[in-house]
Amino acid sequence: MINEMLEERKLPSLLVMNDGRAVTRDIFAERRAEMLAILSDKVYGKMPASLGETTWEEVSCESNIRGLAQTRKINISFPTPYGESFTFPVSVTIPNSASADNKLPALVFISFGYLKYYPIEEILEQNVIVAEIQISDIAPDSSQDEFKEKMSRHYFTDGQREPDSFGKIGMWAYAASRVLDYLLSLDCVDADRVGVMGHSRLGKTALWAGANDERFTHIFSNDSGCCGAAITRGKEGEKIPRIYLKFSYWFCKNFSEISSSVEDSESTYFDQHFLLACCAPRKLYVASAAEDTWADPVSEYLCCVAASPAWELFGIDGFVHPDNLPEAWDRFADGNIGYHLRPDGHFLSRHDWMRFIDFLKK
Repeated sequence: MINEMLEERKLPSLLVMNDGRAVTRDIFAERRAEMLAILSDKVYGKMPASLGETTWEEVSCESNIRGLAQTRKINISFPTPYGESFTFPVSVTIPNSASADNKLPALVFISFGYLKYYPIEEILEQNVIVAEIQISDIAPDSSQDEFKEKMSRHYFTDGQREPDSFGKIGMWAYAASRVLDYLLSLDCVDADRVGVMGHSRLGKTALWAGANDERFTHIFSNDSGCCGAAITRGKEGEKIPRIYLKFSYWFCKNFSEISSSVEDSESTYFDQHFLLACCAPRKLYVASAAEDTWADPVSEYLCCVAASPAWELFGIDGFVHPDNLPEAWDRFADGNIGYHLRPDGHFLSRHDWMRFIDFLKK
């Protein structure tokens, strides 16, 4: 059933090189580079090259959350093309149990700064370090700044971008990697379990951060939908022309070429399973909501299936799933791609957090 549904989507080949060679484990790194280049050029824009070391300064440190943890306020800085460093804040909450002898998993949480549910006490009780960045500190989630404020002014002259320059998703993702620089400097962080996560447009951001930065061992996407974890061809709900019309600043200018094409056209030589496959063979988790038809949980589920062969190349399980579509409360987490479908609509719930943390600690 599932394979037939995928065949109807007419997806481009995942494991065929641009020159026609079949992809093997030995040359997967080359294929990953090809897929990243396509997505960089046509969708998200190129990530900037590092121009030097990331630095940080601790602004404050206080015990909180019923004495379970300490929260450090850190200013993170990195060099930019125009000579000045860009600095943004991050809040890092570390359980008291963390130490050099008891290294804990960590999450870079890309945040709107407000959520319906952020169960920080339960997260800390699970002994997970959380580094939260708020996107408004990096680049406004709006076109009104005309790419002249915050991080943008350090990369663009008078807001002028090249066709393949990164948009806001790329900026937020790049900042997430700079937070990872800091986390990996801490002797209490388990470098084998460091994840990046986000919801909605920030789920897209988490996927793009994880695709580009292989130091992220776990990538978590919640309700990321169009241009995130959902297949574009045959997708229901939000589609590329709509997302480009309203949110073109998330993407590079070249994305306009895709926005004007028919979404299921065979002339479009990639789809979102390329993005998921760029995370192989690391741990990837996609979460959907049954009533979130705008994101389209069916297309998110099928995208996990379509990306799975990238993991199987390495002789490991990708997405382990039944031959049918999921129902509410279903969870499939036996392979290196995890997935769940919860009831209700488009938000980040306690249920989502706890399933992510289970997968991070597995």
